[in-house]
Amino acid sequence: MNKKLVGIIVLVSALSLSACGGKKAETASTTTDNSTAAATAAATGGFDSALDLGGGVSLTVSAPKSFVPGQFASNYVKGQAANSFDVTVKNGGTTELDPSTILIETASGANTCTDVLDGDNGIAGAPTDSIAAGAQISFKFAVACDAKAGDALHVNVAVGSGSASIDGKVA
Repeated sequence: MNKKLVGIIVLVSALSLSACGGKKAETASTTTDNSTAAATAAATGGFDSALDLGGGVSLTVSAPKSFVPGQFASNYVKGQAANSFDVTVKNGGTTELDPSTILIETASGANTCTDVLDGDNGIAGAPTDSIAAGAQISFKFAVACDAKAGDALHVNVAVGSGSASIDGKVA
């Protein structure tokens, strides 16, 4: 199975689990453990700030930007607020990071936002190649929310065993 497809399946599975309250499922999946970690974020901060996730790993999520999803974008329903982010993960640790441990959950108020994949806008989700010690990766990420510009936006991100929580506004 191709690595990109596996990464997408893991990300969708994690988001499905998080919609059920973020409780740990009765499986041995590391995805479930990271989803729970995201619910109890260790680092808090704002957009465009490097957040220390521990173990030498840092994360920066750019401020959300409104965008118009392309014709073939997944998970977008006309009328939703579509926002994109640039995500940078820096691995300052001593071992490589498994990209399947990168989980991003978003919500606006009581509404969970859905991940948008949109090749027309260069949004392909989290990477699928391991992040070597001392390396950093950047990728575009997007969500669609039942919200309007200015509504609250909450983002939880887990990378490996570290996690962060960011609060802001829908663009």
